[in-house]
Amino acid sequence: MAEQESIKFVRCSSINGIGNSGAEDTVWELVIPYVQDHRDRDAVSLVCKRWYEIEASNRKHVTIALCYTATPQRLSRRFTYLESLKLKGKPRAAMFNLIPEDWGGYVAPWVEEVGRSFRRMKTLHFRRMIVKDADLELLAKSPAGKLLEVLKLDKCSGFSTDGLLIIGRSCRNLKTLFMEESTIVEKDGEWLHELALNNKVLENVNFYMTDLTKVQSADLELMARNCPSLTSMKISDCDISDLIGFFKAANALEEFGGGFFSEPPRQIVEGVCNEQLGRNSAESFPPRLGCLGLTYLGKEEMPFVFPIAARLKKLDLLYALLDTEGHCVLLQRCPNLEILEVKF
Repeated sequence: MAEQESIKFVRCSSINGIGNSGAEDTVWELVIPYVQDHRDRDAVSLVCKRWYEIEASNRKHVTIALCYTATPQRLSRRFTYLESLKLKGKPRAAMFNLIPEDWGGYVAPWVEEVGRSFRRMKTLHFRRMIVKDADLELLAKSPAGKLLEVLKLDKCSGFSTDGLLIIGRSCRNLKTLFMEESTIVEKDGEWLHELALNNKVLENVNFYMTDLTKVQSADLELMARNCPSLTSMKISDCDISDLIGFFKAANALEEFGGGFFSEPPRQIVEGVCNEQLGRNSAESFPPRLGCLGLTYLGKEEMPFVFPIAARLKKLDLLYALLDTEGHCVLLQRCPNLEILEVKF
């Protein structure tokens, strides 16, 4: 009995760092990086001090559900080698205008710490937070800005196109720029030109459901030509008829959302305009496009979608102007559809 208790003690002391646990540490240093689920990682960090240190040293991503539950300095002290950070500010109620605009959720102290302490940061995701142009400028000019590959300003506010201009001019390794449903003060469209000119590795650009209207189709076409890996583009209100050059140049595009038809096509003779509209769309849509969401799509514009309907795997009709019959007519032409988004 005494021998068994002794064995148990040695094993426990080894795990808790009391005994000579160099070999065990080496094993866990190799094993823990393969633990991906955040709940499992949290459990691992609670086993003992040594496991806490090992887990912290190889953690690549952290999500903070409320930005006031921790401080930037505490984050940098524990996770020195972070590559990805997701930070949430205002509660979900802010989406329904139930939270004052000045409630809080400022990214400034976090951006300062990222620029000062994190030398490997590649992904930043700010959700429902207040982002100032000065924050974007500080981020762009910091060492992290040179490495940044993903910047998501998700339902954020407080910044303007001046801040985006600096990001587009300085952050030249961006693969993803996401600003869906953010409140952005628009001064001009120069930010998009700089982004298209300086970021040749772009894969995903999203400013869907924003008030950015000074978007030049020539800049979108420039982006398509300069960025051969561009696979997803979701834009604000821009006339589809002005995007023919963009569609023809974006050979790798797999997803497109946004845009609108400024006026319904006029029928010269019954059916003639619809056929012409369909032929034009068949020639203009990129060959790999399989995910589509056109804003304010109506019955008269549906022929624009028909030529590629059979290859669509995802269709976003949340903001379409179709009745039940229109939905049925369109969906009958989409036999390979896997994802459908609609409002009831």
